[in-house]
Amino acid sequence: MSTTTTSNIISPKIGEGIFLVKDVATILNLDYDKVRRWILGYWDGHLAEGLNYTFGEKKGKAINFYSLIEFYTFFKLREKGIGAAKIKALHKSLSERLNTPYPFAQAKDFYIEDREYKKFVFMEIDNGFWKYDKRDKIYLSFINDNFLEKIQFDDNNLAIKFFPIGRDKNVVVDPPRQFGQPIVLGTNIKVETLYNLHKGGESDENICTLYNLSEDKVKDALSFYLNEAA
Repeated sequence: MSTTTTSNIISPKIGEGIFLVKDVATILNLDYDKVRRWILGYWDGHLAEGLNYTFGEKKGKAINFYSLIEFYTFFKLREKGIGAAKIKALHKSLSERLNTPYPFAQAKDFYIEDREYKKFVFMEIDNGFWKYDKRDKIYLSFINDNFLEKIQFDDNNLAIKFFPIGRDKNVVVDPPRQFGQPIVLGTNIKVETLYNLHKGGESDENICTLYNLSEDKVKDALSFYLNEAA
């Protein structure tokens, strides 16, 4: 992973996307205040001690694509009741083992032992899904959430694209395109552009004609914002 770091501060880099707090909230369909609180109060210096994952001024903090995927993973783990301290310990162990500041953005099997609580966390890719396991045989699976199905990995198991409303839909976050803003699959057209036309009163049929897009692509693009706004 070739992310630029200077004095433990990760700098923006062309091709890795730039995502403000509002972008993260929109793409992951999360509450804005919750995203802002975690990014400003936890991501820098806490997730990985001494390392700042954000860049920009406080009122305009941004993260890159790898942090976006990690944020997605973080919230999925939190949804399953896994505490922030446990996630941090897991992140640290994986970061050292995989030699990357973004271990959750890599599709790898991993294991970490927690001697203090005499439990262990075991997360693995099994037929495309991650699982959380303890010695007391409690399994928490992400299968019902289609967790990893939204992420596309390259041959090195590194996340390269994110499909916010599913791989079967025509909306994708592709960091080298439009700085990572959601676009219509197979194009360089920002989903937000089509949504703004829709809000302005343009019919779906006319939007299809203007941008030479299929009805399905326009429908998926609009559903991304309409669902997020609901």
